[in-house]
Amino acid sequence: MKILLTNDDGFDAPGINVLRERLLDDNHTVYVMAPANNQSGTSQSIHMSAGIEVREIDENFFTCAGSPADCVMTAIHGKVFDRPDILLSGINRGPNLGLDILYSGTCGAARQAALMGIPSAALSVMWPDDEIVGSEDENEYYAMADFAAKNLSVFKSMAVTAQGGLMPKEKCVFTNVNGMAQSRLYKGAKFAGVSFREYIGDKVALKDLGGGRYERNFTGGRVHSAAREYSDYDACVEGYAAVTRLYAEPSAAPTLDGIDFKV
Repeated sequence: MKILLTNDDGFDAPGINVLRERLLDDNHTVYVMAPANNQSGTSQSIHMSAGIEVREIDENFFTCAGSPADCVMTAIHGKVFDRPDILLSGINRGPNLGLDILYSGTCGAARQAALMGIPSAALSVMWPDDEIVGSEDENEYYAMADFAAKNLSVFKSMAVTAQGGLMPKEKCVFTNVNGMAQSRLYKGAKFAGVSFREYIGDKVALKDLGGGRYERNFTGGRVHSAAREYSDYDACVEGYAAVTRLYAEPSAAPTLDGIDFKV
């Protein structure tokens, strides 16, 4: 299978390299187009006008000085590689659960691929204390890498993608997978809903640099997870791979009766 890899932690992050090696062990053709530096929190942003550097660092391995979505667009529209059968984004160094999905560059890349007609999955791992950013111990990415390698065809079967740039009958869908960071294999996999993540105690401070200039500094607080149903967070902490199918397209909320708009 031809597999395109990207991430948002950067090309030299342990997650993407453990995943690459695991896939190469199964004799897949593995292409990498990953950010030249950390792009966490960039969601599905893209560079619209400024030139960004693309650099070849190894066979079938390139870096792009842009966002994860830029990486996907560069690899596909730029025809850097043969068209892949699937895109895997990650393995992210920290969870992408619930509301994290909105901010995640890892999920942004998978969403971009689905909208471009490529089946995709976002892969992330979390640590017991629910750190936003976790360890760089390569062993802790093995369980997720192994799960992904064994389920490529499953991820493809669950996907709904744009067809030649045209809207499919169903809404476009990609897969989001989370699990604990560990070397031992997961208990199994469970479909799960999306949790609600509250970021308690986030702080923004502005340092006065003079002349009307300020430096903005962000400090993350602790995370609290809640859910209306069995959630991605629940499955992770129970030792399973949490699998969630996500719409890649924006979805409109139900319309309301009795609204009188003024024009």
